[in-house]
Amino acid sequence: MLLSSVFLLFLRTSVSYGSLYDYYSGEPVSSDLLDFYETNGLKETCTIDIKPCDPNERRRVDGSCNNLKDPARGTFFAPIKRILPANFSDGNKPRKAESGKELPPPREVRLKLLNHTLSSHKVLNNNVPGFGAFVFLDIGSLHDNQNMLGKTTYCCNADHLNDYACTPNLISENDPVFKFTGVRCMNSTRPLTYQDFKCTQNEVPSPIKRATTSFDLSQIYNSKGEGDQVLRSFKGGELAVEEENGALFPPNGPTASCPNNVKPNETRCFEHYFGTFVSVSLFTIWFVRHHNYIASELAKVNPCWNDEMLYQTARDINIAFYNQVYFYEWNTAVQGRNYLVENGIISKDKGHRYLYDDTKSPEVTLDYTFILRFFHLMQESRTMLYDVHGNFIEEFKTFDASFRTGLLAKNMSTFTQSMFRAPCHGGDGTVDFELANFAFPGFQIAIDALAGDVNKCRNFGLPPYVDYIRHFLGIEINSFEDFKTAGLMTSKKVRLLKSVYDHPRDVDLIAGEWCAKNMKGGNIPLITANIMNDNTLRAMKSDRHWYECENRPYAFTEKQLKEIRKSTLASLFCTTGDGVTEIMKNAFFNISPKNPLVPCEKIKKINFKAWADPACKKNNIKCTEFVR
Repeated sequence: MLLSSVFLLFLRTSVSYGSLYDYYSGEPVSSDLLDFYETNGLKETCTIDIKPCDPNERRRVDGSCNNLKDPARGTFFAPIKRILPANFSDGNKPRKAESGKELPPPREVRLKLLNHTLSSHKVLNNNVPGFGAFVFLDIGSLHDNQNMLGKTTYCCNADHLNDYACTPNLISENDPVFKFTGVRCMNSTRPLTYQDFKCTQNEVPSPIKRATTSFDLSQIYNSKGEGDQVLRSFKGGELAVEEENGALFPPNGPTASCPNNVKPNETRCFEHYFGTFVSVSLFTIWFVRHHNYIASELAKVNPCWNDEMLYQTARDINIAFYNQVYFYEWNTAVQGRNYLVENGIISKDKGHRYLYDDTKSPEVTLDYTFILRFFHLMQESRTMLYDVHGNFIEEFKTFDASFRTGLLAKNMSTFTQSMFRAPCHGGDGTVDFELANFAFPGFQIAIDALAGDVNKCRNFGLPPYVDYIRHFLGIEINSFEDFKTAGLMTSKKVRLLKSVYDHPRDVDLIAGEWCAKNMKGGNIPLITANIMNDNTLRAMKSDRHWYECENRPYAFTEKQLKEIRKSTLASLFCTTGDGVTEIMKNAFFNISPKNPLVPCEKIKKINFKAWADPACKKNNIKCTEFVR
């Protein structure tokens, strides 16, 4: 407590140090705190130098100045907030059961609650978990996985089981998968926190975030926190790309890492973007290409625009396109349109919406970035590959394509077809076998991604499941039967929970959602939707550059916003997808009589004439500003 008080004293009583801000507090760095950081070599890690904000400027790639009152909130390394207070035991250790005993081991929880089954979703396809993972990178970060797979890989070594950095998932001797293998441990690490980086003396562990706070395609325009200068070609407003096998890809580079590429033939590896899971790599390629498609279309209607004009306008449109797809298509697929309208996430109208509230601070919740792990239940470990005509080619192990972007250079069309032609996993309370046992081939002998989710739930200090039910629904859960009485679970799922946990307050958030019914009109449980919407509303209202607002800097005109409303995943596939000539109008749903394949010519696309600058129609006139 003394250290915490001293740290706060630094912030409140010392002289401000200009434009240098403290990442953790979001406040200007005092001279005393700066001395502390410099003495301990922490200045580069714990502070950010922010240029003075201009109320009329465009969105910054580092997330700064999104709120003019709190310029450092929303930046790349800004901390995550919590919906509910942290719940730890003995300072920063995972919480205990109500009885005071240890909670059941994560692997045991997963084995009892989720069976291994090959299952196909009746409604949704691979784009749902795939696009969800891509969105996660925009507001979350992969540092936990990177740490576990690349740096702290030794947690199952007998000499390191109890290291502070390690929280391994232990495997019992009678494990149904590994009992004859001798494998008794799965590597897992403690989340990295601002305390680990010594950027705060606050005693409650605060996991780090390496992404901007707004839904601003930071995984494209500020990937890895490098900014956009390293990404641009500085020609025609486009991002830098390279051609291989007649297709365009993000550039290779000497520091790029694709450990699962098969040498010497697989050489494609992104220098400045994340090349992790195959779906993330695909959407990264498509949105880079989409930016350049937009820039080229803008250049056609505005031949007098220079590179900067084209780039900034293309970026603005690309971000708006992405948000239109995420909020109006993807969220509708998982939550249902009526619930989103009722909660103010989307609008029935096609016009502008006044959303910005400068009292709202741009902050992502830990609960939101965590609950997106629920979509592991929809993740397939089998990729069904098709040719451009929809003929089945072969089945491919999805995880064999992880951290292996080189595989895509010669197989883009078949992987592209698999995203919209094949259903995702069933979403029926089962899990794919590979995901639950061998999720990261090439890195670890055995990884249960779902048991890892239970482990992270506890390591993050997330409260029990029943606390979220009380917070969002106002319902008190005092017995296991109350889950059924509240309409949240079936009797079968309640019995499963009772076989794992001794008390309803012991139930982990993620485990509770595994057992919960889907919400009315949607394909996910209600608490998952509420956690998502809590963050979504905050993100929209705290973003002064939100694309639907008409009073933001360089706001879309009514005519331009009408064109943005045409944004669909289907149009993304038709403009950037390799070999895509036909697709469903709603590309998150399976092919069906109500959602048939149609030629790309019938898919609505943005008409960029809405951005035509009148100045460009005059001979020898150089444009001086963007169309507002």
